[in-house]
Amino acid sequence: MPNCQVCGRALAPAVRGRPPTYCSRACRARAYRERVSANQEQFAAPVEAVVPGLSLDRVVRAAIELVDRDGAFGLSMRHVAAELGVGAMSLYRYVPGKEELGRLMIDAVFGDHPLPEPGPPGWRAKLELSARREWQIYLDHPWVPQLFALTTRPPIAPSMMGYTDWRIRAVDDLGLDFPTMVRIAIMVGTHTQSSAYPLAREQFARHSREQWLGARDGQIRQALAAGTLPMIARFGADALDASQPESIFEFGLCCLLDGVDGMIADRDVVG
Repeated sequence: MPNCQVCGRALAPAVRGRPPTYCSRACRARAYRERVSANQEQFAAPVEAVVPGLSLDRVVRAAIELVDRDGAFGLSMRHVAAELGVGAMSLYRYVPGKEELGRLMIDAVFGDHPLPEPGPPGWRAKLELSARREWQIYLDHPWVPQLFALTTRPPIAPSMMGYTDWRIRAVDDLGLDFPTMVRIAIMVGTHTQSSAYPLAREQFARHSREQWLGARDGQIRQALAAGTLPMIARFGADALDASQPESIFEFGLCCLLDGVDGMIADRDVVG
């Protein structure tokens, strides 16, 4: 099920036409303002003097600290400048705007978690290790999947791209064609990223998931009263645990790797 690219709320599938992107006019307007702001930032001219001690690495690390604390939607050149105690225009000497800053932030956090060379023996152990390393990145920095969702194209981040390259090399000796190896590598990253997307919502939620559900008990009962959701009506503590992000990540990763294993076995039988 798709999620709103601003607030992360689940969206109902479209009956016709393009799939929905936002859950409300307010979220659509907020996304528009973000794009306008980003364009204005990108073409703003640097006018302030060079700040002693300021560097591209300091700017990127300050931005990471900012969104670790406040979330991805608090990211702006102005907020990062305030974090550093400098004027906003000073940052444009190092980075042209928020989108490029986001790319550098993603590259930095993936660079902080490099994959080992050559890694454990066996393609399955390698893919599993890479997925768990990426999952740890999202646990440490829940905003990363949100930044992905706010970009129109995947960021050109060498450290992140290194994960895909490493995964392709992990399955390079299985006799698969290159497009299939690429699909496997991307599937591992896509599954990990999508499973981690709810982590940011939980990070800033004022109440636990159980408290949130308890406060909406009346709404839940009303939704179930018609009897049209028999499977949802069976939800209990075990089902709620199964729907947690980490449980979805673990289950999906196992299914994905089992599927690759089965594909390899089928190919060997045919061969």
